[in-house]
Amino acid sequence: MKIATNNSNMSITIKCYPAKNGDCFLISFGENEEEKKHLLIDCGYVDTFQKYLNNDLIQIAKCGETLEKLILTHIDADHIQGTIRLLKDNNAERFITIKEVWHNTYRHLYEQKEGEIDIKQERMLQQIIRRGYTQNESKQGEKGISAEQGTTVGALLLQGKYSWNSDFDNQAVCIEKKSTVSLTSNASIYLLSPDKQKLEKLKNLWTDELKKYDFNFSSGNSQLYDDAFEMLLSWEKEKAKIAPKQISATAETLEELLKTPFHEDDTSTNGSSIAFVLQVQNKKMLFLADAHPSLIVHSLNEYQKEGTIVFDLIKVSHHGSFGNISRELLNKIDSESYLISTNGQKHGHPDKDTIAHIITRKADFHRKLYFNYITANSKYFDREDWKGKYNYSIHYLDQQPYTLIL
Repeated sequence: MKIATNNSNMSITIKCYPAKNGDCFLISFGENEEEKKHLLIDCGYVDTFQKYLNNDLIQIAKCGETLEKLILTHIDADHIQGTIRLLKDNNAERFITIKEVWHNTYRHLYEQKEGEIDIKQERMLQQIIRRGYTQNESKQGEKGISAEQGTTVGALLLQGKYSWNSDFDNQAVCIEKKSTVSLTSNASIYLLSPDKQKLEKLKNLWTDELKKYDFNFSSGNSQLYDDAFEMLLSWEKEKAKIAPKQISATAETLEELLKTPFHEDDTSTNGSSIAFVLQVQNKKMLFLADAHPSLIVHSLNEYQKEGTIVFDLIKVSHHGSFGNISRELLNKIDSESYLISTNGQKHGHPDKDTIAHIITRKADFHRKLYFNYITANSKYFDREDWKGKYNYSIHYLDQQPYTLIL
């Protein structure tokens, strides 16, 4: 699945892979074949990497090219399990060079203290690790990632000796630390999320979870902490989904959908998402990961104070969940092209309310909604009367590579 854009001397391609209810994007740009840059944002599940991404990375390496950045937006199984398989394979046989990794985990949130952990601490951490990651259900029988020490992203990054958050002095990727990172003379990333407050909530979640194990937490430098932290936090959204969904499941008209009360996502892992604007020459692309809209609006006001920012592409936050795309955010951003990544099978994304709010705003251009899967709610909006009235179209990036000129 490919989205491509061209101007007089710059080619930009964005591949949106089949990642079930997760995310995996490969962005490539350059003025010629010899100067191509590649960014990889998340890796979906294990079979996302094995069936699709792996071959593309091998081809990049065969061309003598590298991954400029591997950006892991947050700790969540649907974003990082494929990364674990990538790093395991790459550590065993370095088939591609990864120049820099962005990934926030335990070691970036706490001061590392010297000293050994006691037996009680070690047993408790091992208990968390044995639970492992949330498992993705798939028709292919995918079993996810094994529950054992040293299988986390953090552990594999250390084993492979990758450059890790060096753009941020090896500390947390955070807007207070740095807002703009240059990629080339005409390409840069403007960071929108997370901030220190969102990362502090992640720390508090970890501490609260440890209390359930009757453990009075104090930070340490053992890699056991890294492993347990990552595996435990991957379960946060699974617990959140047990609560009744706030979004209306029965609304049948756009008017009803537009009246749905907004309740912002409050999960700590989503709040810690790395979200950013990628600018390549005069093209601006917004990648929102699963970020909270209130912080995104605040950061975009720093990026451009006045008016609505029109992007060349918007990757909709959290697979189109209504809790991650407020009216305030939609008043600040717009685009001719919206990208929604999900198969809709696990949590019913994208929410109808989200799509309703996107398509009904007035604009002097035609909006295109891109989905990497056909879902019940994408089909719901594939109505000729609505598409004509609100000037939008629906497109599917399925099966074969799909090329779009933005």
